[in-house]
Amino acid sequence: MNEIVKGSIDLIRQLNYGLVYASLEEHKELSRTDLARLTGLSPASITKITRELLDGGLVVPCGESSVGRGRRQTLLRINERRFQFLSMRLGRGYVDMALFDFTGRSLARHRHPFGKTEQTDLLASLVHAIKAFLPKKALNLACIALCLPGQVERHSGMVKHFPFYDLRNWPLGPTLQQAFAVPVLVSGDVRTWIQAEREWGAAKNCADAVLVFVHNDIGVGMVVNGQLIESESALLGDLSHLQLEPYGPRCYCGGFGCASTLVTNQALEAQYRDLRERMQEHDLPHSVTIRELCELALAGNMLCQDILHQAAGRLAKVLAHLIGLLNPGKLLLGGEITRADRLLFPMLHQSLASQLPADYLVRLQIESTHFYEDPTKPTSVQVHKALRDGSLLLALLRGSQGGR
Repeated sequence: MNEIVKGSIDLIRQLNYGLVYASLEEHKELSRTDLARLTGLSPASITKITRELLDGGLVVPCGESSVGRGRRQTLLRINERRFQFLSMRLGRGYVDMALFDFTGRSLARHRHPFGKTEQTDLLASLVHAIKAFLPKKALNLACIALCLPGQVERHSGMVKHFPFYDLRNWPLGPTLQQAFAVPVLVSGDVRTWIQAEREWGAAKNCADAVLVFVHNDIGVGMVVNGQLIESESALLGDLSHLQLEPYGPRCYCGGFGCASTLVTNQALEAQYRDLRERMQEHDLPHSVTIRELCELALAGNMLCQDILHQAAGRLAKVLAHLIGLLNPGKLLLGGEITRADRLLFPMLHQSLASQLPADYLVRLQIESTHFYEDPTKPTSVQVHKALRDGSLLLALLRGSQGGR
């Protein structure tokens, strides 16, 4: 019973600190009286919290208020350049890294490709790449945030499965935390993407949205009634193995005709090579990337347009189930395939119209994601969330007290 009470008290303390920080983030400059009014916390609690935030360098005074007839009050604001955080996306064969301050300003960025020898011990190679990227001086690293296209236990930072490298039970979060002595936030990339779209992007003013990310697999993130649908289960939001054709190609999972064998980047690139040979289109390149396939389709190439048309029909089978279940206001698509969105989206609408009642399509908007070209920006949403819920604030305060 005592453990339950202590846990409840600790959680309330954390949330109160986050509430104060979120109020300052929203209103920029506030007095302690303003904070008490906006948060509903007592003046004594506000005094204690702001004193600790000031001592830790997270908040600074920025002038005095001149409202009212009483004593002038000190205004406070977030010290947005006191700390920096590292935001990363670990991809298949590379890692994108960017250093941000708390304003969201990018201070430095770099893409590090992993060579064949580096991939044999990916974790050690990643640690080495981060150390080479981070500046040696004038760095107050608050945390590391990282997303990847794999199955992640978000509280422990353990990667249950990273398909490209076939890594299982990979201690990514714990290893980085030990190497850099800062909190580490690890998440699956689709979950991170839908959070970023909800905070800053295409789903900002939409209470019900679905994001479908088509790359080397098919991931889904969902916001229903303004709430992110999430679970501790690492498999939530993976549609790669939804069967589309019972007699389709054999999938690595053992099934046949999975979406991953028909709609993903590798599948479309393989379809191009096969169709080029069968139609003897020898004027075309022998092989193309998905981006090049989209560019050829936009330029009017019929073979590439046929591939996109078939992909749209298959993808619509996946999307129709989601739309029928959730009836979202927005459907966001991410991945290189959206480079041909002006061709792909009308195809999707046409195919969906043949599978769903018209009522489901009346309010549905199909858009591309906002952040695909900047893979480190969505990852930073984890940091802002951890500041607003107070968990990262308390970790930073403990660190500053330990350093004194």
